[in-house]
Amino acid sequence: MILSLKPQSPRAGSVRSARRAAPLGRIAAVVCAWTLALAAPAFAQDPSPSDDSASAAPADAFAPSLPAETQDLPNVELSSQIVFQVLAAEIALQRNEPAPAYQTYLSLARDTHDPRMAQRAAEIAIAAQSPADALTAAQLWRQYAPDSERAAQLDASLLVLSGKPEDAEPLLAAELAKVPEQDRGNAIVALQVLLARGPNHVGGLQVLKDLAKNDLGRPEAQLAVGRQQLLADDQPGARSSFERALKLKPDYLPAALSLAQMGPDARNEAISTFESYVKQNPKSHDARLALAQLYLSSDRIDDAQKQFEAMHSLDSHDPTPLMALGLIKVQQKQYDSAQKYLQQYAELTEKTPGADPGQAYIFLAQIALEQKNEGEAAKWLDKVSPDSPRYTAARVTRAQLLAKAGKIDEARKMLADLQSPDPHAQALIARTDAAILFDAKRYPEAESRLAAADDAMPNDPEIIYDYAMAAEKNGHFDLMESKLRQLIKVQPDNPQGYNALGYSLADRNKNLDEAEKLIEKASALAPNDAFIMDSLGWVKYRLGDTTDAAKLLRRAFDLQPNAEIGAHLGEVLWKSGDQAKALAAWRDARKLEPDNDTLVKTLKRFQVNSNDL
Repeated sequence: MILSLKPQSPRAGSVRSARRAAPLGRIAAVVCAWTLALAAPAFAQDPSPSDDSASAAPADAFAPSLPAETQDLPNVELSSQIVFQVLAAEIALQRNEPAPAYQTYLSLARDTHDPRMAQRAAEIAIAAQSPADALTAAQLWRQYAPDSERAAQLDASLLVLSGKPEDAEPLLAAELAKVPEQDRGNAIVALQVLLARGPNHVGGLQVLKDLAKNDLGRPEAQLAVGRQQLLADDQPGARSSFERALKLKPDYLPAALSLAQMGPDARNEAISTFESYVKQNPKSHDARLALAQLYLSSDRIDDAQKQFEAMHSLDSHDPTPLMALGLIKVQQKQYDSAQKYLQQYAELTEKTPGADPGQAYIFLAQIALEQKNEGEAAKWLDKVSPDSPRYTAARVTRAQLLAKAGKIDEARKMLADLQSPDPHAQALIARTDAAILFDAKRYPEAESRLAAADDAMPNDPEIIYDYAMAAEKNGHFDLMESKLRQLIKVQPDNPQGYNALGYSLADRNKNLDEAEKLIEKASALAPNDAFIMDSLGWVKYRLGDTTDAAKLLRRAFDLQPNAEIGAHLGEVLWKSGDQAKALAAWRDARKLEPDNDTLVKTLKRFQVNSNDL
């Protein structure tokens, strides 16, 4: 299994004493992501925030993110009343009360016609995740500063996000008209990324076609239209658009990949086309990269490897194949070769302005951890620069290593020193800190840490879950139930929320009918999850159905050998009268994790000692 791009942070605690790690991505998916990111910028991509992607933003989410514009300013005296209102609004923000601050700035904007007040109101609404209020402020900003490009761009974006792409079309057309001819193709792709974020995909498609009607001879325009057609459920149209893009540019990687994602037939057709093209143009970097991507999407790893090796032979200074080959070698557990390629990638990017070797360092650290060399892993992690978007991930993993070595306070200080305005990074830091406390059996502190994180980042699903699990460990069952019910509301398709709540009820022999319904809902969402299967077996046992319980628990243990599942299986078998099989199940569980809390307590209840196993 390929190493994950981001270190998995352990759960702060769990109703289940030993949770499985989150599934890691297939090698194809990881390499595809990397080769796209490292390829020559042939097209605009939807920018996904990385750990520190917002590192240039202010630490305070409500702080002004843009310098105030100085044009179109009204001739209004700065009275004491205006100063007082601004101060009052900023104090409200410091108290995490955005609503009165927004209303104050909006009122000031209307009273003074000062676009800076409207701009500030828009920023506050965006930080508070209130797009409707942000749109009101942005349109006021445009009214008072009609020449402001930032106001126009924000207004257009918010109109799209509000499902009104047709209202945004004149603004988008004006922005597109400013783009230099050589950049117009990429600008159209970026425009589609914006339209894709809105809920009105059909309206967005019509707007895109209108704006790109004179650019359909560009492969980027055909790609953009095809992507929007997919969102609008027009698959035949999308396929035609991707095929037209490839006719215009036969080695156009993003169009090939988009076409390949439309099913095996389209993928095989694309592979055949690119194989022929590579034979005719063996030195084409983009064609080989596209073919390698297509092979990866079909799980043809060896064929993809050959293309990356050919790319490396053609240009030893190209970082793309180095990272891809490194990851493939990791998949094949050929760690020496993987290290060679990843170190070459790091050495190359260290010398390239604007490039970042940080991810290579993280992979090298993870290889060292696979080889039980934690000292070597720490050295690689320490090489990740604070300027790298991977810095937070590296520091989090470094803190976990310190904690594992028993240096709890040093690990927690490292996490406390991490500053990031990115809410995803903040959540990762908080959850890792709580996990360290939890592993150190400092359960009340872990719960307090997660309570603070929950206050700062309400409705973050992972924090809610971890907070609930920490509350359960401390015996705060009402709080645990409350948080898990909140999680189910926030993420109604998250099987773990249903499973955790149902299992907790079943384990405490409480509300068994509701527990069974909750776990069955979780099972419907994730039918092959061994832990959910274990929960279902456990609630069947609590309801007196030992036959079905034993079948479910046996299947769960076969899918995911785990000490807690084995403890449950042994108990059900024992109660069914088959003590020999029960002892065998407990023996298998003990081999996996002899100190598992559930297993130890189960053996104690049934007065089974180690000699019996």
